[in-house]
Amino acid sequence: MSRRVRWVSSTGLLAAGLSVVVLAQAPALDLRIGLWELTSTIQLGGEMPSMNLGKMTPEQQAQMDAAMKAMMTPQTAVDKSCITKEKLNQADFLMKDEPGTTCKQVYTTNTRTTLDASVTCTGDRQITEKVHVDASAPTAMKATIKTSTTEDGKTSTLDVTMMGKWLGADCGKTD
Repeated sequence: MSRRVRWVSSTGLLAAGLSVVVLAQAPALDLRIGLWELTSTIQLGGEMPSMNLGKMTPEQQAQMDAAMKAMMTPQTAVDKSCITKEKLNQADFLMKDEPGTTCKQVYTTNTRTTLDASVTCTGDRQITEKVHVDASAPTAMKATIKTSTTEDGKTSTLDVTMMGKWLGADCGKTD
């Protein structure tokens, strides 16, 4: 797998993981447990790490170029997620260290209605991230996640905006 695809894949996984667990900050955010609908918009920007296209045919290079341009346009997804009491009690949720990278998270605001956190990672990849969550009611939330990643001398960005609404206490078979 190319470095660029790995980076986009790991960045996408990070955003997806944050989209579920940003709700899980405990104990301060006052959010109901149960089924949530999360609408997320993801925007990639900046420079992607280099990749070697030399062994690809011109057609494959054109397809890869088109795929990369498509990833740079905002993508919106609507997902349902079951937020359980256990998820609400998780404390270490923003990032996991990966080989060659060490991350530190700091909460600057952690109240029943607002969560502000930052993450800084050093090592093979340098990552800075800012998370802001507004829980206007126990059944609604808005979040923004802004991430900057530097690898191989190139800096890429990931901006996520999210709206969440509580659908009910019964999660059914979603998780």
